[in-house]
Amino acid sequence: MLSVVVIWAFNFIAMRLVLAEVPLLVTGALRFLLAGLLLLFILKIVEGNIAVPRAIWGRLFFLGLLGNSLYQVLFMVALQRTTVGNTAILLATSPLQTALLGAALGVEKPSGRLVTALVLALAGAGLVLSDRGFTLDTATLLGDLAAVGAAFCWAAFTLGVRRLPGELSPLKVTALTTIAGAPALLLVAAPQFLSLEWGVVSWKAWSALGYSVTLSIGVAYLLWNASVAAVGVNRTAIFNCLTPLVAMLMAWPILREVPGPAQWAGGTLIVAGVILGRWSPVSFLRSVTS
Repeated sequence: MLSVVVIWAFNFIAMRLVLAEVPLLVTGALRFLLAGLLLLFILKIVEGNIAVPRAIWGRLFFLGLLGNSLYQVLFMVALQRTTVGNTAILLATSPLQTALLGAALGVEKPSGRLVTALVLALAGAGLVLSDRGFTLDTATLLGDLAAVGAAFCWAAFTLGVRRLPGELSPLKVTALTTIAGAPALLLVAAPQFLSLEWGVVSWKAWSALGYSVTLSIGVAYLLWNASVAAVGVNRTAIFNCLTPLVAMLMAWPILREVPGPAQWAGGTLIVAGVILGRWSPVSFLRSVTS
């Protein structure tokens, strides 16, 4: 999951390069179409087939629409209709939504320690992003609601993956849900596909898109789903709060965005929250003493 955090933090920089030349909807559709095809190819080589029980297809297709199509559309609406700061901090509520929804559905009941950890990490994410500003305004309300909706979609997707049959490998789940989400994104992006002048897109944008396809979706989604299967939804989801912190640290040398005292304080809270939520005191002490 630490690898996922680093990959997604770098993705913020990669997406800035892509979105400077390629429209949002086209970017989202290309990411999931190409990643889905790549994952299907890898799945065929590794496991020999892409078959799953017929009764599972519907659930995989629904999860693909929820965690990929709907999430991406809401995320892009948020970027267009509200501030980056609002979008980032509202998306950071996803781990808390995961814990609350999981408890309501009886999938995974969070402990008091985990809820405390989530609140700490969310507060830290707010401080890390505070330099970008968080505003409550009717002009940004639609975008704010879209960001909350996107966070909910990711929480529900994570819980849905947890409830899939154990015999499905993380690779198969990742490949099939990714490709399932691509058609709806292609449909939404169709007008922009037709109007885009493809010849003017630079190699830098294509390289950044390649990074996003192979690593931020292909590798990161696979690791995410593997972690959900191994340690559960809540201990996986809390790592989402680390992404703004790592993105801040990367932006320091690369983009010359120097963090202030509030960002360092927020980073401390995030790290404390993730440690508290991910590792139980007993297992942590055993790992240290061993």
